[in-house]
Amino acid sequence: MASGGAEGGLRAGFRGGGGLYDRSTKRFLRLGSEQVLLGDGYLVSRSDSTGLTLVDLHDGLPTSGNVADLPQRVVATAADLGDGTVRRSGWTVDRFGGHVAYTGVDRRVRVVPSGVPASAITAVDADVPTSVDVKSTVWKPRWWTSKPAASWSLALRHKATGKVVRTLTGGEARGLVAAAWDGKDTAGAPAPNGAYTWTLTAKAADGVGADLSVSGALSVAGGTAVAVYRDLAGDDGIGDLLVMDTTGLVSMYRGTGTGALSARIAGTGAKFPTTSVFVPTGDLNGDRCVDVYARVGDQLRAYRPGCGKVVSASSPYTVVGSGWGAYDVLTSPGDVNGDGYVDLIARQASTGDVYFYAGTAGHGMKPRVRIAADWKLYKKLVGAGDLNGDGRGDLLGVDAAGVLWRYYGTATGGLSPRVKLGTGWGAYTSLVGVGDLSGDGRADLVARDSAGKLWRYAGAGNGLYGGRVLIGTGGWNGFKGLF
Repeated sequence: MASGGAEGGLRAGFRGGGGLYDRSTKRFLRLGSEQVLLGDGYLVSRSDSTGLTLVDLHDGLPTSGNVADLPQRVVATAADLGDGTVRRSGWTVDRFGGHVAYTGVDRRVRVVPSGVPASAITAVDADVPTSVDVKSTVWKPRWWTSKPAASWSLALRHKATGKVVRTLTGGEARGLVAAAWDGKDTAGAPAPNGAYTWTLTAKAADGVGADLSVSGALSVAGGTAVAVYRDLAGDDGIGDLLVMDTTGLVSMYRGTGTGALSARIAGTGAKFPTTSVFVPTGDLNGDRCVDVYARVGDQLRAYRPGCGKVVSASSPYTVVGSGWGAYDVLTSPGDVNGDGYVDLIARQASTGDVYFYAGTAGHGMKPRVRIAADWKLYKKLVGAGDLNGDGRGDLLGVDAAGVLWRYYGTATGGLSPRVKLGTGWGAYTSLVGVGDLSGDGRADLVARDSAGKLWRYAGAGNGLYGGRVLIGTGGWNGFKGLF
């Protein structure tokens, strides 16, 4: 029971009289006198006959009753008090430490230990905005603590990238931690938009008990757009889905941040050949928008549609190379080797060999490196994004028996030994590592079944997926491809 949170009950009159109210347990204790003070986990009252008596409450309030019915310990007799009978001037308590003080008959101050263990520092109240437009205002959260803090630290982590963009710190805080964030990162640049988590930690000034640690969520706007894996719109850190219909028209479904997809956003530009294959990648030209590789005929092209725009055959592009028609699989796990550039994985149709193409600062490709031989056993190979939080893109494979396998990416662009994730995945006609759909910073997977329904598997952050959730009730078979 935090003294800072319960002291207000001593001043309030309800239920027919004054009392003490514990907001955490919703319990009420009747007090027989106004001559009471609340310490850290204990209550002291004064009467003319007894003097000062202490009631130990550090285990919480009883379910009901009066304070007079509880065990009491005499701190000072009426004779000891002398003239020190007035609350807060003649006697008082340290509600943050644990001692009782009173003025004796000789007008000297006595300090008596309460004998009650001091509680750990807690947040008894808070005023924390859940969203902020940092272009026009400053985020100013406040927390009221149960006792003074010697120091505090507030870390802000961007969920889509997993990076702590700013850590605010402060010194002594006497019951109130007040922070202010201007929306800039450690280097002084505007922080990216999107979902954040914050974590406040504080050390008690008396050094007693565990540190305070509380966390919450924050939505940031007015900063900078940042190219997050599969965020085709480039402004919210949430993954999006591309589809191509049977005429070659490409459309986009934006992730909502709650695990669902928006209404279809149909493309307006020229149509692609229906044999085209699309690989949403990373930011290829520095405009902070996710760009799209497309194999059109024998060419691999890097398309730059721009933030929030649906790629079309008339979007600006550069030719990366030719000869890409030899591959029957093209996918991007994200940044596999950890160099900051998005990479590609391709399987050669004739041999089943799998090759790794490392992305470069010039938005091209380094020479290919073979990372697996004769992978014809896999009916699907899917770039899945970072599944375990190590900052490297990972790969999924579905074999002829419908078993789903996982490969972690390594620093060399290679793959770790495979791990079996489950069976029955042969029922799906399409699998797409779509990035983070739910706003939790973890890469998710969408799957289309033979009935045309669309399912989402939430990434757990440890290389596994949760149970499937239906996010599209039908009609998804009308698309020639999901990307």
